[in-house]
Amino acid sequence: MNTYVVEIGGKPVLAFRAETDDEAEDAIEDEDGMRSDLRELTGPDGNRLWDGKSPLAVRRASAAEHAEWEQSRDKAITDGEIDLDAGDDPDEWSVSFPT
Repeated sequence: MNTYVVEIGGKPVLAFRAETDDEAEDAIEDEDGMRSDLRELTGPDGNRLWDGKSPLAVRRASAAEHAEWEQSRDKAITDGEIDLDAGDDPDEWSVSFPT
């Protein structure tokens, strides 16, 4: 499993996990999945992450971005947002970056 980053306008906005580069590309093309999430999610400033029109790009996360994803995932486990006992998959966790 690899960590990937969605970029909008060259700016990283969301880190997520996928098995392969093709799977990551497919994830950002899914109208009912990640694209829908990006339309609804807001950044720390309260603005939506994506306007639904700007081009999306995906790339492998840098070491620092992956570390930020891991830290967020670990906190989500500690806080109970990811419940391992209930079968939640921690690799399904995604984290938005400040915009």
